[in-house]
Amino acid sequence: MPIARILRETAIGEIRWVAFDTTARPVALHLERLSDRQRRAYLGDTLDARLRAIQPRQGGGFVELLSGENVFMRLDEGHGLTEGQNLHVEVVAEARRDKLARVMKAATNATQNQDRDTRWRMALPGAGSVSVEDVSIGDGEITAAWDEALSGSVTLPAGGTLHIQPTNALVAVDLDTSGRNDPGRAAARALRINTEAAQELARQASLRNLGGAMVLDCVSPINRESGIKVRDAFLSAFKALSHRKVRALAPSAFGLMEASVAWGAAPLADRLLTPDGEPTDETLCLESLRQLQREAVAQPMARLTLSLPRRAFEWMTASRLDLQAQLNETFGARLTVLPYDHSKPDIFQT
Repeated sequence: MPIARILRETAIGEIRWVAFDTTARPVALHLERLSDRQRRAYLGDTLDARLRAIQPRQGGGFVELLSGENVFMRLDEGHGLTEGQNLHVEVVAEARRDKLARVMKAATNATQNQDRDTRWRMALPGAGSVSVEDVSIGDGEITAAWDEALSGSVTLPAGGTLHIQPTNALVAVDLDTSGRNDPGRAAARALRINTEAAQELARQASLRNLGGAMVLDCVSPINRESGIKVRDAFLSAFKALSHRKVRALAPSAFGLMEASVAWGAAPLADRLLTPDGEPTDETLCLESLRQLQREAVAQPMARLTLSLPRRAFEWMTASRLDLQAQLNETFGARLTVLPYDHSKPDIFQT
């Protein structure tokens, strides 16, 4: 069974889950934010909607959810639908950067009968019987998993590095073997390294919610037989972690292994980071509040003040989520949040 543990961290404003495999490596993440509950469609949601416009040239139509979110639905010829018609739809791919969420028409009697986190857990092969462990705010394993999922590079278990670069067209993955000294003949070394890289790419695609076209630049030498083994290693590793549709080709003459993975949940980076790779205002605010909560637990009698970077403080005020009231309800009136004209938060006793 690939999924051995699932951890949950509940903080003010968001809840984070991490699933670990039998080698204690994180393989899947799930995030639910308080700000998303009324305005963001999650994978697997069944929702009431209205067909706003049919676009034959695009092969579908634009649909408006009751929340106001616009999504896209593919339509076959002879679909029989009309603009303005009320629909019941299911979300099959979440919105991601510059892309609308995608839906399909749901069954007439379809109802929402599972929590979002339950649906996420049930979609992980073998995870249905794994219990969820609640951990303290700022748990090291959860923090490390989140940091890994947002990193541009990851170290392979036996040495070497994968550099992962999502672009508008595809996910480009470069394999760097610097500092790795494998024994044996060149062909055997290359096969070992490429296989490990392909398996790691599968884990990272699951962990980061990556989809679409992916290209792994393998190391040489690589022949047809070894290329097939590398491709099969990727497919086997990914199918052990996800039910999403996946296809892959053996590396080309140039050593490039191409893969295509169906989209599902939005990439974590799209939700947490700006296009420049910096934390969004919301991410910075909630991460700072998480640090404050961790300190409040560690110092149960202390009065603490969080100096929050001004852009994050302005998001907190504009969100109307009343996060300060939630802090007061949990910790009493001993935590204060103030705006601060620096880029990083600061916590001190008052």
